[in-house]
Amino acid sequence: MGQTRRTFEAAAKTVAKLNAGVRDRAVAHGPRPQPTAPTTVPTHTRQPGAQPPPGRTTGGVA
Repeated sequence: MGQTRRTFEAAAKTVAKLNAGVRDRAVAHGPRPQPTAPTTVPTHTRQPGAQPPPGRTTGGVA
């Protein structure tokens, strides 16, 4: 029983040491910047609800 307990304690210390190392590295390097979505410029789109200027046709032959 004593050997099992010592094994578990040693494992717990190892896990704690590994976790501390992970935290230390995360703090040292800071948060990673998140990639941003590429922005595309719409080409020749009309705003919703926009009306064409008076006296002009919206297409075809006038």
